[in-house]
Amino acid sequence: MEESSAKNELDIRQISGVLLSRIPLIIGVMLIVAIGTYLYAASAPNMYRATALIRVVDPNTQAVFDGTQIRIDPKRDVETQITLILSKDLREEVKTAMGDDAARMGKVAVANNGSTDIISISVVSRSPEVAAKGANAYAEIYVAKRKDQAQAEFRARADELRQKALESDVTAAQAQDLLSRATQYDIEAAIRSGSAEIVQSATVPSNPYSPKPARDALVGAVFGLLLGIGLAFLLDYLDDEIHSPADIASVDRNLNVIGEISIVASDGKQHRKIETGMKRAIVKENSQAAEAYRALASNIRFAAIGEKRTRILVTSADMAEGKSTVTANLANTLAEIGKRVVVVSADLRRPTIGSFFDVDEKEKGITDVLLGDMTLEEVLVPVTLPSGNRIAVLPAGHVPQNAAQAVGLPQMKLMLDKLEETGADFILIDSPPLLPVADSLTLAQIVDGVILLAKVGGPIGGLKETVSRLKRVNAEIIGVVVNGIPSRSRFGYGYRYGYGYRYGYGYRYRYGYRNKYGYGYGNGNGYGNGYGSDTNAYYSSTQAPSVDGTESESSSVPHWSET
Repeated sequence: MEESSAKNELDIRQISGVLLSRIPLIIGVMLIVAIGTYLYAASAPNMYRATALIRVVDPNTQAVFDGTQIRIDPKRDVETQITLILSKDLREEVKTAMGDDAARMGKVAVANNGSTDIISISVVSRSPEVAAKGANAYAEIYVAKRKDQAQAEFRARADELRQKALESDVTAAQAQDLLSRATQYDIEAAIRSGSAEIVQSATVPSNPYSPKPARDALVGAVFGLLLGIGLAFLLDYLDDEIHSPADIASVDRNLNVIGEISIVASDGKQHRKIETGMKRAIVKENSQAAEAYRALASNIRFAAIGEKRTRILVTSADMAEGKSTVTANLANTLAEIGKRVVVVSADLRRPTIGSFFDVDEKEKGITDVLLGDMTLEEVLVPVTLPSGNRIAVLPAGHVPQNAAQAVGLPQMKLMLDKLEETGADFILIDSPPLLPVADSLTLAQIVDGVILLAKVGGPIGGLKETVSRLKRVNAEIIGVVVNGIPSRSRFGYGYRYGYGYRYGYGYRYRYGYRNKYGYGYGNGNGYGNGYGSDTNAYYSSTQAPSVDGTESESSSVPHWSET
């Protein structure tokens, strides 16, 4: 029941979202149709309509002299008379009677007035006189034809009786009776009106019935509104772009939006898209963008309640969607709240994460460890963030010929295992886009969760395919971060779980507090200088597994500890 209610609520929200996002279109179409209708009506010539009313007598009320009663459905008889009025023969007789005015007549409408025996005949013309003359001509000619037909029937009956009275086998008394009945038919023919009579002649109309610009504009506005709504839903159906976080629901109802981020360059200016050559950096601590990253970090922590969420892969459907920027700023935000963070540059094709931390990725890195040329401890780079907090960065190293094969080596998982054993709270893995290459799919199978980047303006179809591929390899999708949200928009700090609970972001982190954790890097003899904002930290030389699975007698594995 609750699931059905939630589904209905989501459908209503989606419909409302479509309508609200297309309000300018809907209003524009409505105004265009309304104004166009008004101008057309105002420029159209005046049309006059005159109406004559005739009454058709119920044939069942008229008896005949042979003692039988006619049984005809009155409604059917009225419909028959309407058909006769609109017949070609009657129309030709009206044209002859109207003379030159016949060409000035417009539409002729004949209808039954409700459930009565009254038939209305309406004629439209630009001339009020012609309209009235035409309506009366139709009524008069029809009534006259009905009268002529009725009289002709009775006269024919009278003539038939007279002929019978002259037959030789008819007695004088019988002949007298037949002649008397014939006389009665003659009298009946003289008084018969043909069971139709004019009850109201058409008068010359003083005001035009059309056009009426105000009325027509109102009807046009209603039609334009419906047309605009229809176009809104059609465009929404055809639109494959992501415009807002609400569009993520169309990809998968169980997909949660855990962050809404603005695209901010190193100079602090906001951009609509990630442009080629645009310099990016860690956002300023007191900026609105920083608040959005804090909301993202908070949502990730809530998602980790009761779950293991140490290794997190950050990927997207296509290039230039902000993976490295979000990874770097998320690492900075998590470090702010005292979390021990390692950033792994797993985009071995086009590594860029190092530029955020002034780390040369080509000097040494993952590939050197995978080839066995260097140890993990030798390539890890300690980084001091602008806020004074510390993280560790694992660069990509030299670009290999086959990056997908490289990240699929068993040593890659052993490397992440070893980083986790150092006590890292979060291992954020920057990766290449998922659709063009297979690297991220391989990495998704050895991490605890995946964060998907979706850029405003990006294709929904691409995101759907990305989600589908991740589900095929049983990857755990933590949620979607929508990148490119304008700063004036309201940031959605809420995180909704599938079972119905929603956690809200309702507090602000205090700026300027100190991180009590330190990060140290050994020099080989077991001791090293600690890095921290107000304390010294140390790590010890321990027996730890090396990347290839063997034990090193004096491997300098980084350890975070409290003093």
